[in-house]
Amino acid sequence: MRAIERTIVAVMPDADAPNPGNPIHSSDGARDYGFRAALVGGATIYGWCASAILDAAGMAWLDHGWVDVDFRRPVFPNDRLTIAITADGAFEVRGEDGRVRIDGHIGLGNAPWLEDLTTPARKPPQRAADPLPDLSPRNVPVGQELRARGVPLSRQEAEAFCREKQGETLACFYGENARIHPAWFANQPIYWLHHSYRYGPAIHTRSAIQHRRVARVDQELVVIGRCVDAFQRNGHHYIVNDVEILDATGDCVAAIRHTAIYQVAKTH
Repeated sequence: MRAIERTIVAVMPDADAPNPGNPIHSSDGARDYGFRAALVGGATIYGWCASAILDAAGMAWLDHGWVDVDFRRPVFPNDRLTIAITADGAFEVRGEDGRVRIDGHIGLGNAPWLEDLTTPARKPPQRAADPLPDLSPRNVPVGQELRARGVPLSRQEAEAFCREKQGETLACFYGENARIHPAWFANQPIYWLHHSYRYGPAIHTRSAIQHRRVARVDQELVVIGRCVDAFQRNGHHYIVNDVEILDATGDCVAAIRHTAIYQVAKTH
């Protein structure tokens, strides 16, 4: 592992546009909940760190590596951030004020927490719930497996995600045998939960992601998972889900524990 330090600027050109999917990522929606500006999505920020992670750990990390990060504080459009990865895999993103926005660890091989993740039952893709029930503390599905979600990922869609959403320039995420971008994996538990419930505004607070094997574009993937915990802290309601992403052969290419606030407390 090599020590790496890099500076980036958070870009969010559509911050003032309404975001019905998650209003916390729009200026007006975020201010309704007491934030000074739109919150940049945690998975997006993590994706901006991909080139630094690969410089530190090498391409083998994409095939059999892991990351465990906490999203500690909001990131707003135009924030200047410093990404730092140490030789022992400590990972940190700080703002110009010196305060930590994201911290955790990366590593190669199997993560030390991998055995803590539950293994959802394999099942074929299902249609989204219709109508979608509202997710609330009264019906949060702890211990339950939710609907499997099929996700066709063409080369064109994958490249558009990398180019337009992540501003990614690494060649390994483009072309005929392109790899799937780490930020794409980090986003999937969000869409998977929306496949079974209506909820939001929401805030991504933690991701533990284990890459299991080579994952390439131009195939249909299936996202399966189980809700493993729910709790309340400082008025916010959290949900914890264990998710696996299966490739077209049924092999698991990524196992994820995703934690999010699904019901945000207003601070004013």
